[in-house]
Amino acid sequence: MEKFDNVVWEGRFQPIHIGHLAYIDKLLNYGNNVWIYVVANENSMDLNMEKSHLVVPEFTKIVDPHHRPEKNILPFWLRYKIVWETIREEFGPSAPIYISGGRRLDLGWDLYKKILPPNRVFITPKRDSFEDEKAKAWKTLGETCERIEVDDLPNISATMIRERIANGQSVNDLLSTTTIRLLKEYGYLKKLEEI
Repeated sequence: MEKFDNVVWEGRFQPIHIGHLAYIDKLLNYGNNVWIYVVANENSMDLNMEKSHLVVPEFTKIVDPHHRPEKNILPFWLRYKIVWETIREEFGPSAPIYISGGRRLDLGWDLYKKILPPNRVFITPKRDSFEDEKAKAWKTLGETCERIEVDDLPNISATMIRERIANGQSVNDLLSTTTIRLLKEYGYLKKLEEI
């Protein structure tokens, strides 16, 4: 695959883990610049959005369940801070990685299509049906979307992390030291233990 000017990846990062970091490292092979968007924990139903106002209604319907409160215990401001500091620590301040965030892209597309970098390509992993739907949504919106294999990356989920913490198991092999430090500093490691 050719190297693109700008590759885009968005997610909730509940929290960012070593699987995410490995994926970002892989994205650097595909783009001169990598743009990471941390998206808000929001649901189209909570926003009272009419289906006719949704730009990719079938995708939004699939994404909404991923934004249930029990799957999203970390607030946006903390997730953004953790992503920012973890990526800077892991890749260095001069890495061509740009971090932004806000509304879910499918719920704020009128704004994002104006502020996303030019010559952009969305890259989604060949992993599961959710990523298949995400790739289809980007293409429906007229965006270029490339798929990449991720079988060589750690298979980690935020659910796995939350379950380990709830069971009193270590997450040191799943999270960076920066992520662990910030979760402890802001009292969220304790909150994770309570779920």
